[in-house]
Amino acid sequence: MKINSKMKKFLDEIVDKEKQSEIKINFNTAKNIIFPEFFEWEGCVLLRQDSNDNMPSQFSPNQFIPDRTAFEADYNHVHLNDFFSENSSPFQVFMLATKIIEVWAATLYKQFNPNKRFILILSFDDEEAVLRFYTVRENESPWLDTSSIESYVDGLMVIEV
Repeated sequence: MKINSKMKKFLDEIVDKEKQSEIKINFNTAKNIIFPEFFEWEGCVLLRQDSNDNMPSQFSPNQFIPDRTAFEADYNHVHLNDFFSENSSPFQVFMLATKIIEVWAATLYKQFNPNKRFILILSFDDEEAVLRFYTVRENESPWLDTSSIESYVDGLMVIEV
């Protein structure tokens, strides 16, 4: 696991706030996030979401999505604040996000190891927690340069599975 200094600051705050926080979860809207299902499509590993019904018949690169790595990083990104009660503070969502990324990592490992490797990324900017992942491919550039995470404005947690 790699984290930048901004993420370390946020993680240090969890210890202080975790015991005094309660977050309400609507499992009907958040079940795909908390209990993820992953599937393969056109050489990509994707998170099962409601939008799966609208998948194109095949992968087709374009100027915005040049390869499968970029497609996965875009498709598999989730704004976690959208799945929890409006009464939940951004920090409460962030605390839960640190648990969800571990569940995603374990599920991806269990389902695809040793055939595939993944990069999971949790970003937090003090307001919104975003979780995403993509497959590591030898013939494509990574979506995120993990050697320079300190240069990012948001707090970043990167897990390689």
